[in-house]
Formats: sequence, C-alpha cells, structure tokens
Amino acid sequence: MSTTKQFDYTSILKKIAEDFKQVYFVYHPENNKLIYVHPSFRKIWEISEESVQQNPQSLLTYIHPEDIKFVEEQYRKLLQDQVPKQIDFRIISASQNTKWITVSAAVYRSEEDNGICLGGFAFDISQTKEYLNNTLNFNAKKNATLEILSHDLATPFTNIQGIIDIMEQQVQEGDLDISPMINYIKQDAKRGSDLIRNFVGNEFLESSQVVLYKERFDIKEKLQIMLDDYKRGESLVAKQFIFKASAEPVYVEVDQLKFMQVLNNLISNAIKFTHENGIINITLEDRPESTFYSVQDNGIGIPQAMHSHLFDKFSPARREGVQGEKSVGLGMSIIKNIVALHQGKVWFISEEGKGSTFFIEIPK
Repeated sequence: MSTTKQFDYTSILKKIAEDFKQVYFVYHPENNKLIYVHPSFRKIWEISEESVQQNPQSLLTYIHPEDIKFVEEQYRKLLQDQVPKQIDFRIISASQNTKWITVSAAVYRSEEDNGICLGGFAFDISQTKEYLNNTLNFNAKKNATLEILSHDLATPFTNIQGIIDIMEQQVQEGDLDISPMINYIKQDAKRGSDLIRNFVGNEFLESSQVVLYKERFDIKEKLQIMLDDYKRGESLVAKQFIFKASAEPVYVEVDQLKFMQVLNNLISNAIKFTHENGIINITLEDRPESTFYSVQDNGIGIPQAMHSHLFDKFSPARREGVQGEKSVGLGMSIIKNIVALHQGKVWFISEEGKGSTFFIEIPK
C-alpha cells in the first residue's frame, strides 16, 4: 500500500523566497513589532534581520533622504485606505550602496483581537531601474541627436540641391563643363555621410555602457539573419560570407542588443579591411561550458606594432579601411567592454598582408 509523502510547505516557501531574493515580512504597527522577516533581508540591507526585529524604526535610517517623505506618506495611505500598495524607493545599505527596492504590502485584520498587521514582500530592483533609466536617457539623447543631425545635414543637402539646379540650367544653355560642380556635390555628400557615421559611432559607444539585460534566444538564428542581410549586399561590398555552425539551434543568455552589436562590429571591421572578392568566415560553436565565436578574414591584417593597443579606447592602432573608411578608434574597446560585462574574453591573431581572426568565448 502506497503512502503519500508529506512536505513541509512552510520551509519550501521560505526556500523559494531565499532563492528568488524576496524578503517576506509581517509587521504589527500598533505594537511597532516586526513579527517576521525573511533571512533574505540581510542580502539587500546588509544588516541582520534580528537587529531590525529589535528596533523596526531603525529601517527609516536606511531609506534614501530624498525618499523618506514619500515612503512615510505611502505608509499612512496604506493604513488609512487599507488597499494593497506597491512602491519603489531607494535605500542606502550598510555598506553605503544605493539600491532601488520595490515593496508590495497589504493590511490584514486579526480574527482574534480585531487588530491589524502589515504583510508583504520586498526585493532589489536596482539593476532593472538602472537599465530602464539608461534606456530612457539614451532615447532622449537619440531624439536630440536626430534634431542636431537633421539641422547639420540641411546645409550640405541644400547646397547639393542648389548646385543641381545650376547644373540643369548650364546644360540647357549648352555649357557642359560641370566637373567643378560635381566635385562640390561629392564634397558635400561626403560631409553628410561623415556626420551620420560620427553620430552613429558615438551612440554605439554610449549605449555600450548600459547595464546588461540578459535574455535567452537562439543566436544562430540571429546571426544567420544578419549574414543574410550582408549577403544580399554582396554586390555592394564584394565579399564572400561563409557561416559555419551546427545544424541545431544554439541558445545563449546574453544581452541580445549589445552582443549582436559586438558580432556586427567584428564583421563590419572584416569588411572594412578586406579587399574586394575577399572571404569572411564566421564560426559558431556550442561548447559544454561556453559559446565560441570567430570572425576570420583574408584581408590586409594588423601590423605587429598595433597589436598591443588594438583594444584601447581611441586606439592609436586606428587606421583607414581599404576603401578609405574612417575610424575613430572606439570599435574594439566597445567590443572588449561588452564581452567583459558578459564575463567572457576576446582575443585575436593577425599577420600583416594575410588577414585577421577574432575570437570570442562567453561562459554559460
């Protein structure tokens, strides 16, 4: 005869709270007594739960000075309205770290003495807040950038339109010597494209500082889409792209936006420093403890003297591409920064005149 195994659900719930870093609590406001607080508390506030149970009012000293009035007001409303609330505020932990905390609380009435107590949970949302804050800042910055860009591009494009009008008039009048005006058009068009490139490069540099937002996805699929886009432009870039990967999907947990920027930047560099009809090989390997990537080209390679400075910010190793493409020396430092944020490593081998291979390995 089989027997049903009994579980201690209370201990399981406590373990779940600890694993997911949720601080459950029960507080009796009339007696100013913290009846229960989960041990996860000390991981966030960096003090013992026993010390707070002895003196619950001490928690106020850890609230950020700018948020104290807000917290007190929300506490009064909770007691008055007895409607569950969720609030976000900052604390300054025992080690002087500023953290964002979200607290969800509700009022519960005791059946024994008709008194009330507060119950709920709290957890650290600092990383989420920082990510969202940076996203909002960069969106605002992008809007401003677009305004500046549209203003600065107005001059060269107006000049180009004016020169085209003059050219049309001279052609109608039989004056076919329009080569000086073609040179003007070239110069203004180059100025406009340089402005766009500089703005995009600066946005890429700034966005690389955002806190990582990791998500699980099939990176093989994303890489294939990226390479398909490049292949559709082979008539323009005149390179051959070869992608080597397993037949199965390769799932990773990384910041998709940032990490795809890294891979795209490596491929763009390979294009920049490889002559027409060159070959660019991209390899993806799903290893037991990591995911491995390589981007190999048979381009002009990197002089030995530049190797030690390649990953420096505003690197002295920067140089023009084979088609005269400009470089500000930021791309490789951005790659290194994002890979490091993923606890990975990036390295390369290169020989001048024979090409370069860049490697990335990200732990699982």
